Amino acid sequence: MKILVLIDGFRLGGAETLLIPFATAARQTGIEVDLVSVAPMEVAAPEVLDQYTRAGLSVQSLNVRHLRQAAAVPRLTRYIRRGGYDVVHAHLAMAITLAVPAARLSRRPVVTSFHTLAPRFEGRDRMRERLAVLAATRSDAALFASRASLDTYAELHYSGVSPGNWRVVHNGIDVAGFRPGPPDAGVRRELTGGRSGLLAVLPAAFRPQKGISYALDAWKQVLVSHPDAVLALVGGGDEEAVLRSTVREHAIESSVVFTGVRTDMSAVYRAADVVLLPSLVENLPTVLIEGGAAARPVVATTVGGIPEIVLDGVTGLLVPPADAGAMAEAIVRLADDPELRADMGSAATHRIRSEFSATAWVDRLSEIYHEVAR
Repeated sequence: MKILVLIDGFRLGGAETLLIPFATAARQTGIEVDLVSVAPMEVAAPEVLDQYTRAGLSVQSLNVRHLRQAAAVPRLTRYIRRGGYDVVHAHLAMAITLAVPAARLSRRPVVTSFHTLAPRFEGRDRMRERLAVLAATRSDAALFASRASLDTYAELHYSGVSPGNWRVVHNGIDVAGFRPGPPDAGVRRELTGGRSGLLAVLPAAFRPQKGISYALDAWKQVLVSHPDAVLALVGGGDEEAVLRSTVREHAIESSVVFTGVRTDMSAVYRAADVVLLPSLVENLPTVLIEGGAAARPVVATTVGGIPEIVLDGVTGLLVPPADAGAMAEAIVRLADDPELRADMGSAATHRIRSEFSATAWVDRLSEIYHEVAR
């Protein structure tokens, strides 16, 4: 099959990055994919374009600046006809709004994808999002990256009742780089500062919605029974000064390591005993997929699509958001039971590779492409 994959623009974002493993896996299964942005290339992030280049993927642009541009739909319609595509697959709001009418005019099936929880915009942004939802509801299949995503869109736009063409298709990542294995002694030493206790890795941007302050509250409780345990905060962001201040207030400086942003996340996960994500808001967090692929058990909150990744009691432990006590209890339970950690890690890698790999994602999408093409 030949698929036109259309996205708003190659900016910094999760959907833009996820298209790389998708296109790579699709190519390996015989699906031909053309990656095209609606926006001009001048708005693309150089680091994102570099990732596409390193993956051996070429990208193109329609050079459309806004929805009101009169030539937008005719230009896309001609592009679809000339390309001889079997299916058009549009990601994100602007691409969806343009792709549905253009695909109809060119008599091609069209699939649409949303990658976030429903945003609650105001004013013009709200109208743009509403147009995208209306367009997607008229596509052959409207896909949502998680059940949580679909439910929030249905609640916001259709009083909780989802239209018949809406369905959940979990995204996938390239799991090849996150294989299980023994920890690298040097990496573990960097993350623990030389301490010998349990190592919990918290990989996240330092933003309020990640709930890191609750993890620090929990960590103070963990240290009562496991004084040698270490919490490694992997990432950075605007809240770093606040988090460092909280660490000082709790007097846990020797047990919390700020590692900064790291590019060796596969080695970081293998060095960890537990992956921790205390988020207050999430859709389908990639870090939990990565950590699970590396056979590490998870302690995370029950928000958004996290329960769709983590099976409570099987691949990790789930706790209510903003509940430091429950989080500490779950961490201590894993710290006390190495065999449980190993069993959960083994179950996690099996689940991730079968449900959340790029290959599994492409297989699910391929079925949908063939279905709508028929």
